[in-house]
Amino acid sequence: MFRLKSSLKTIVLVAGMAALCLAQTAEQWDSHEMNDLARKLKCDCGCKLDMSCQMPPQPCPVCKMNKMRMYSMRQQGMSDNQILNAFVEEKGKDVLVVPPGAMGVVGPYLALAAGLVLVVFVIRRYRGQKPAMVGEVDPAMMEKIEKDLANLE
Repeated sequence: MFRLKSSLKTIVLVAGMAALCLAQTAEQWDSHEMNDLARKLKCDCGCKLDMSCQMPPQPCPVCKMNKMRMYSMRQQGMSDNQILNAFVEEKGKDVLVVPPGAMGVVGPYLALAAGLVLVVFVIRRYRGQKPAMVGEVDPAMMEKIEKDLANLE
């Protein structure tokens, strides 16, 4: 009897835990569509990321609040552009995320290529130089060197 009660409790507990695990879904404000919209706005908590940030504590409380606000605006029938315009009116144009232009994407690779060309050019230039020729040695100096070497033995 005791075993039946404890095993029944265990089964109910495991079934309850499994149900809770399966019931975990993303909130509506944290959906893929809301994160796409949130990527277009900067978070103003100081993390320098967009509002879809996953900064600990996850989710960022500022981003969570703003995404909930965006979700409620969308539920009221506002389009993405209207939501973005509302945030720009409230917080200024600095709230918008500006993606890098062509030079922002290609520029670092061009600088890397230019640096590599410069390094190869300098190495080839120095490798191509011949060592300086040593002139003739003064015979008096040569005799002194030989004399010193003889004294060492």
